[in-house]
Amino acid sequence: MKKPKGFFTYFHHSALVNHLTDEQAGRLYKALLLYGDEEIEPDFSDDRTCALAFIVFKEEIDLNFEKYAEVCENRSKAAKEREAKKRKENEC
Repeated sequence: MKKPKGFFTYFHHSALVNHLTDEQAGRLYKALLLYGDEEIEPDFSDDRTCALAFIVFKEEIDLNFEKYAEVCENRSKAAKEREAKKRKENEC
C-alpha cells in the first residue's frame, strides 16, 4: 500500500491526550511515529491508558493511509486515461 509521508492529528484528540501525563504523551507520540513509518506496534502492556489511546490513533492512521492510497490510485488511473486519450487523438 502506498503511504503518505505523515499523518493528521485532529483537535478533538486533545480531550484524550489531555488525560495523559507528559511522559505518556511522549511515549504515545513516539509510538505513533514508529507505527506510521514502519508499521511497528508498541508494547504498552505496562500502561493500559497508552494502549487504549494508541488504538484510537492507530485506527485513524490506518484509515488515512487507506484513503491516501485510494487517492493515489485514482489519480494514476486518471492520468493513464488522459494519456490514452491523447495518443488516440494524435493517431487521427
